[in-house]
Amino acid sequence: MTMQDTDADKRTDRGLPFLRWAGSKRKLIPVLSEYYPHDTTRYVEPFAGSACLFFHLHPKRALLCDLNRDLIETYRAIQLDVERVIECIRRLPVGKAAYYKVRAVDPTRLTLAEQAARFIYLNKYCFNGLYRTNQRGEFNVPFGNTKGADRISEERLRSASRNLDEVTLVCGDFSVALELTLPGDFVYMDPPYKVSDRRMFAEYQAAEFTYHDVSRLHSHLRKLDKRGIPFLVSYASSPEAEDLARGWNSEEVKTARSIAGFCGSRGSVHEVLVTNLTLRGVHA
Repeated sequence: MTMQDTDADKRTDRGLPFLRWAGSKRKLIPVLSEYYPHDTTRYVEPFAGSACLFFHLHPKRALLCDLNRDLIETYRAIQLDVERVIECIRRLPVGKAAYYKVRAVDPTRLTLAEQAARFIYLNKYCFNGLYRTNQRGEFNVPFGNTKGADRISEERLRSASRNLDEVTLVCGDFSVALELTLPGDFVYMDPPYKVSDRRMFAEYQAAEFTYHDVSRLHSHLRKLDKRGIPFLVSYASSPEAEDLARGWNSEEVKTARSIAGFCGSRGSVHEVLVTNLTLRGVHA
């Protein structure tokens, strides 16, 4: 954890998220990137998660929003003083017993940098990179096997801090971010799945994404389009995805899921991309 990053590390870590996240679209980045308009003045992501597309595109201006306050506060700490966060991470020992001690710490008694260090540490060493809390809001994901695990990359954190420099961070419902959109924005949305025909891990247990939320999201898509704001939504292939896609351009793509709450949920999956932009490979 105290080893210095090499030049190879710096090259490898550029443009990569520093968190693991259930449902991450990292493997879909080559496809998603094709929809990013070159004349965009600001990138907006209302369901930020690990923000893998944001870190890949590294736009000059952005707005990232998420319901997960711990996540947003971690981004804020990295944005404000990444070296202090790194210093706090270096103090945390690695191992099963140490993990449970860190997990048991009350984050409200920590500084912002210490909270972020704890969040990053737990995300790195917990089972499958999941985020789950109990009814009291306490993180309760068990320890994962760290055998062969890479150390937490300090250079990736520094790179993330540079990318977050001109970013507005918002903690709240996706509608909050969408109400803040302006002409010239590009909105990418990867909402938690509410899939009716199979069991899937929900990223946010405390505030499950419901059928009502799917309907709300569809309503917001109409508002964005009416204002001339381009959007792209990725959603698991399902009846809900068909509802979201009604009236818009859409395509189904195959991808792999590497982080999931249930072993049976891993492997190849199909995603539906919904947009008011021209589809890839189709000329207007």
